[in-house]
Amino acid sequence: MARNKEELYTYYENVPYGDDSYSSEIHGPVSQEIIDNRVKHFVEANSAAIKVGDMDMANKTEKAVHHLYKEVANADKSMKQEHAMTIDSQSNYGDMYLMDKICTEGPDFKGISFREDGKMLFNVFDDRVGEVVSPTTEDLTKEFVEIGDWMRPLMEAKQELINARNDRGNPPPFDIPYFVNGKLKRYWKSILTDVDETLDPNDPRSNGYRLQLVLNDAADENGGVLPEDYNLDKESFNPEFDTRLFKNISEELWRAFDPNIDKDPETESKRTKAEELMSRMNQSNA
Repeated sequence: MARNKEELYTYYENVPYGDDSYSSEIHGPVSQEIIDNRVKHFVEANSAAIKVGDMDMANKTEKAVHHLYKEVANADKSMKQEHAMTIDSQSNYGDMYLMDKICTEGPDFKGISFREDGKMLFNVFDDRVGEVVSPTTEDLTKEFVEIGDWMRPLMEAKQELINARNDRGNPPPFDIPYFVNGKLKRYWKSILTDVDETLDPNDPRSNGYRLQLVLNDAADENGGVLPEDYNLDKESFNPEFDTRLFKNISEELWRAFDPNIDKDPETESKRTKAEELMSRMNQSNA
């Protein structure tokens, strides 16, 4: 589901708080009241415990207040601030659906609550499952995946290979498997799910997306349809144990260097063996 970025921009342009606001203020007045009341409860319990000499309870309530402040500050710095600053740089890999609802205090956000262990929960109606769900800050922030800087280096690598095309029997100007492994190690999630500006958006095989190209290649190898056991789960493309992205990009780079490489069985065999060896070496050293 596409994000409504205009709605996000509008929200952050008009938020009723600023850089000097307390962390407890940034999730709306209802949540702020819940936090303030919880702090008040622990402070009063702490004072009462000290008054009667119950130092065990005094220590517990003091720690509870510190833990609460830590939870609130964590939600501020690691979630809401990050959410505001990365609207345009977030990858499609991450699921920002619930975080967008929570951070913009939309009607589906039902406020915060706390578990018995003190973890802060964000209660939000998820219309995809038809019920209110209650993720923690950590549950939400694990969806932060930035696009990163991989398109420009990939385009430059293609151009370098084209300029050094194998018309005189020369090897590629750089180690293709090493280059591909390096980019996948850092950026595979974005490469898998975001628009790839190194691909032609008008090419029906990709429409500008690497994943679509990978799927079409797999279908071509299976009579025009994907194998029944083909794993489409996005985590299954992790290059630590999967070679589909590596194969697709490295073959594309080899063809940029030598357009006839697929017609030369001997060269193809050498390339495949070299890439398999380099892939194993890089993964074992990761």
